Amino acid sequence: MIILQCFTLHGMFPLWIVILAQLLVAPWSHGARILGVFPFPARSHVFVLRALMLELADRGHEVTVVSPYPESKPVPNYTEIYVTANLSAVTGGHVPSNLFDMKSFGLFQLTFMMWFMGEALCDHVLQNDNIQKLIHSKDLHFDLVIVEAFINECVLGFAHKFNAPIIQVCTYGGGNFMADWVGSPNPYSYVPDEFLHYKGKMNFWERMHNTVVGTLKHVGRHLIHVPKQNAVMQKYFNYTDKFPPVWELEYRTSLVLVNSHFSLSYPKPLSPNYVQVGGMHVKPPKKLPQELQKYLDEAPHGVIYFSMGSNLESSQMPESKRNAILEAFSKLKQHVLWKWETDTLPGQPKNVRLGKWLPQSDILAHPNVRLFITHGGLQSTLEAIIRGVPVVGIPVFADQSLNIERAVEAGYGLRIDFNNITTESLTWALREIIETPKYRENAQRLSQIFRDQPLTPLEQAVFWTEYVIRHKGAPHMRSAALDLAWYQYFLLDVIAALAFAVGFVVVIVLQISRVLLRILFGRKANEANSISRIKKQN
Repeated sequence: MIILQCFTLHGMFPLWIVILAQLLVAPWSHGARILGVFPFPARSHVFVLRALMLELADRGHEVTVVSPYPESKPVPNYTEIYVTANLSAVTGGHVPSNLFDMKSFGLFQLTFMMWFMGEALCDHVLQNDNIQKLIHSKDLHFDLVIVEAFINECVLGFAHKFNAPIIQVCTYGGGNFMADWVGSPNPYSYVPDEFLHYKGKMNFWERMHNTVVGTLKHVGRHLIHVPKQNAVMQKYFNYTDKFPPVWELEYRTSLVLVNSHFSLSYPKPLSPNYVQVGGMHVKPPKKLPQELQKYLDEAPHGVIYFSMGSNLESSQMPESKRNAILEAFSKLKQHVLWKWETDTLPGQPKNVRLGKWLPQSDILAHPNVRLFITHGGLQSTLEAIIRGVPVVGIPVFADQSLNIERAVEAGYGLRIDFNNITTESLTWALREIIETPKYRENAQRLSQIFRDQPLTPLEQAVFWTEYVIRHKGAPHMRSAALDLAWYQYFLLDVIAALAFAVGFVVVIVLQISRVLLRILFGRKANEANSISRIKKQN
């Protein structure tokens, strides 16, 4: 067959070259079987994860995905297992149905709520009939398991079930504890916690606060969250008595893919298997629907795009805030395109157009978009940076505040606290960004820095995923730090040994000095006594 193809298709090339090329390609033509487990019901998370899985399927791998949001149309090599959960119902109301109610949550309140939410979600998802069939299947095999690194460590059980390497994908900027999975350094001295607003260069009190917060969260996670996840996993992966605990499975992670990039966060040391792939869900802009394209094209003064993301719904805003925003918009000459989730908006100005769901990334690529009003979610932040659009940020919870603070520091955005939204504050921020060129110039400059990469973020993610597959988990990338006890990692045993050695030498020197001084002063005392006796005798 190969020879026939050579003669019929490649007659102009030497036969041996064609045969060699096909033999070299043949080993890579067989796709791997990949299982992706992404049960958390957040569309913004799924956008990132699905981009990777669809690309893997397009490259010939046989992909199975556990997801709360099924793909709208059939895709070759792509199978979905549908699971869903209403977080408010699953957690008994601990997660508010109106996420604007979380704007007052403190760091530790938010952390504990997420831990509780993760336990409840795992218990709900793992008892799903289709998931139980997957857990107890006897004829399935997967070469790789990809999981979302977000409060669902219980699903790491699938990696042990199928004896497959683990890749964890973090859809936000990454928790500091994730570096531990692959032995990547995580110094508190210049790597701020993901929920704090500190910069890479922290003063003494900020470093102290960062260290205390990071240590408490780290210890709390291992004492509270991980044991709860393990209990749920052991409950449903109950077909063997020798199932390893979650904390062992975590450290089997072959690769961590993080939805971030040093140009929008702060540089920090990374091990080879901790890879930044921020923006891998962003694709070249597609053609917009005709009516939307016309609306953007025919805006002589430009367009302001407003969206609070896929989880927060603008329609659930308090009426006072909504009215303040509408009054501010009515004073503008720009068109406003607002992601609004209901059919009507009371008091809607003539220059405001609504859409229940809008192609955000493609809209931001339109040259008439002058400004993006955003909640500061990471996906929205990445899209704004890639498209070079300045932002006005209205953060509500989690990492949104940190993302907006970085936009302010980088000079391409302004921040308005949700509680401080007034017609005056919003009008000032919008006019300041639109009328001051430096904000757009800074956004364009940062966009160039971000896009200056040897591969696109998605290409990097796919390369390293296939690298792990090719090299059977890539154990050669495993850091020796993973085999050290905590006191060895921080060199406390070495410091203790050196301190003992120095202390021992100091004690010996002191003892010798004491003896020498005693001998010296003893001689002088004897000489003095002798002289005294001689004087008395004379």
